[in-house]
Amino acid sequence: MQDGISRIVQRLGGKAEESIITAAYRYLERSKGNSGKTEDRFQSKEREAQILVSFIEENHLWFDFDHFSLFLDEGAEQKVFIDTAINKVFKLNDAIFYANWTQYLESLLIHNLLFPTTKYTLLGFLQLNKTLYAVLNQEYIKPTGPTNIESIKKLMLENGFVIKKNNDYIHEGLGLIIEDLHDENVLTHNGVLFFIDTVIYLFD
Repeated sequence: MQDGISRIVQRLGGKAEESIITAAYRYLERSKGNSGKTEDRFQSKEREAQILVSFIEENHLWFDFDHFSLFLDEGAEQKVFIDTAINKVFKLNDAIFYANWTQYLESLLIHNLLFPTTKYTLLGFLQLNKTLYAVLNQEYIKPTGPTNIESIKKLMLENGFVIKKNNDYIHEGLGLIIEDLHDENVLTHNGVLFFIDTVIYLFD
């Protein structure tokens, strides 16, 4: 039987790297596979956070918050820091836009397959005020000009997506929804679009 990562790769093409993202995703998948109860196949975010804590402790993946240097920005879903010495941004994300952590990790896997120039690396996890956060880094993209929303739309339509609403797109063939593609989440550097923040969902 295919695991979830194999199904995603088969659907989207490419190759998923072996990483903390794939390891955490498979750990959650195994936790569901070991249960005979149908309802446990769709675990809550709170239950999956408990399971991830076991994964984190087994693999020594608690991240030192003091590592961060300069605070850059904060949105609904994440806190963003920058380390100019290595030209990376660090993002703390609590998966607020997703029903559970499995869905969030799927979104990271898909982002890395679709947008490898701005791929996420999962470094570990931390807890702030009893909330679990994933700690990721990503190449820092410095925009050289504003992003034209019509340029994003043109690129998405050329790649088989259609507009779902506003800045949200859907691809029926891939069973994929990508949301929130506005000009702060897609940056322009020397005329090239870089997708730095994506909200991605799979559907059957």
